[in-house]
Amino acid sequence: MSAIGLADGLRERDVSFNLFRTALRQNDLSASQGWEKTLDKLAERLGQDKSLGTYEAGLKDIYTDLTLFGNKVVKIFSLPEQLEELATSMDSGFINEKSVYKKTFPLPLEQEALAAAPLDVDCVAKWSSAEGPAFILCSKQYVVEREALPSGALNDETVDEFGQFDELYGVRKKALQLFDVIAFNFNRGTVEIRMDGLAQQRLSDVEKRLKFVQNLINQYAEANLGTAQILPAPTNFYPCIKKLYESSDGRIGEIGHSTESAGIHRGKMRRRADDFRDDKYHVGGVKGVSELNAHMLAKRWDSPTRHGTVELLIPGTLSIASLTNPVIDIALILSCASEDDYNFVTTKLFDSLKT
Repeated sequence: MSAIGLADGLRERDVSFNLFRTALRQNDLSASQGWEKTLDKLAERLGQDKSLGTYEAGLKDIYTDLTLFGNKVVKIFSLPEQLEELATSMDSGFINEKSVYKKTFPLPLEQEALAAAPLDVDCVAKWSSAEGPAFILCSKQYVVEREALPSGALNDETVDEFGQFDELYGVRKKALQLFDVIAFNFNRGTVEIRMDGLAQQRLSDVEKRLKFVQNLINQYAEANLGTAQILPAPTNFYPCIKKLYESSDGRIGEIGHSTESAGIHRGKMRRRADDFRDDKYHVGGVKGVSELNAHMLAKRWDSPTRHGTVELLIPGTLSIASLTNPVIDIALILSCASEDDYNFVTTKLFDSLKT
């Protein structure tokens, strides 16, 4: 597997180019404008003896980091007592050695092979880290692409039957291979499920697949450890919203909240460098209410690597906030181009959980 093949594999997986470019900068590798020019530049550097080793190692690290940490929908379970037992068991029995995805892993299948692959979610590998093992799951999901067609795309018979159209669009379904992660953190005593595909699918569709992966773990533990429902209730991130808003670090990029006078408000900053808490309209409004009843929040920080901006988004609705015991059990951890980025954001998240 070539280093340039890893970079091209990220493109085939529809990984954000902006995130890839940030990862290159964090690893002191060259980038250009767009995928094509950047791949050409990387191929050039890989062809030079003086830079070959640096670029091979850097691109391997980037592929791993973007697979494990880039733009994930996350659910976290606290499982200190049976954590190591579950991880050890999964090490030997959870990976599907016969999976079709193992033929090219860590690269995605080619489109023809992917289209023929079954609609299964398979664990195909275990990657190790300082915190604990991470199990990589691959699956085929279909995404819908919509493309403008030229005005002459319809033949005369079709025009005669349906008439002329001002605009024409074609819709196609495309198979996309997604890479989800089950990560164990022995330091925190947690299991994290990190879901891929947020840019290609609706959040509700990603959540459905997340629940499926959650059930896979529970079913595996019941069959192999004799423990039914091994995963406890997931961590509730709703209390984090207020603490993250009140903490002076970082920047609030978006917030949804309600007021005592039955007003419902949602505000979003145009630029990533701006803080909603500094917006004059928001500041004036906050002074007039006794408490800000926020039900969703996006907060951003400069990356600890000094390249890029990382983001934590806790999604919620007014209906959730209106419950007696509101629960938001997923968080979106975005724009992380490295493990350092991801650990920085999760530390902020866990700090906001402390009483």
